[in-house]
Amino acid sequence: MNRIFPLAVFAAVFSVVYYACFVFAYTPVSYYPLMGEISSEVMPRTAGPAMGWFTWIVIGSISGLVAGVVAYVVPKNLGDKVGPALSWVVPLGVTLWILFVEKHWFLDAPVVGG
Repeated sequence: MNRIFPLAVFAAVFSVVYYACFVFAYTPVSYYPLMGEISSEVMPRTAGPAMGWFTWIVIGSISGLVAGVVAYVVPKNLGDKVGPALSWVVPLGVTLWILFVEKHWFLDAPVVGG
């Protein structure tokens, strides 16, 4: 098994889990920056917008870490079947898909100062 394989598995699992949490709006814990509070309950609108990004990062990181550890302990011959270049297809694909789906943030944004 090459040394990059567990990192590629981490990246693949992290990207898929992060995107799934984003799409399904899975945020068991939210941060309310105007109030400076972290809450597992939905706060009233006066608390301002809730940020779920931190939760998605933590859930994706934990999932990726578990998958990376599992990938680290798999038999050597199983990890060698997936080449280093091929192992980055999933993270790259998910990143490109997110950029495609969220392109409106870059294309529809008004020009500031002009």
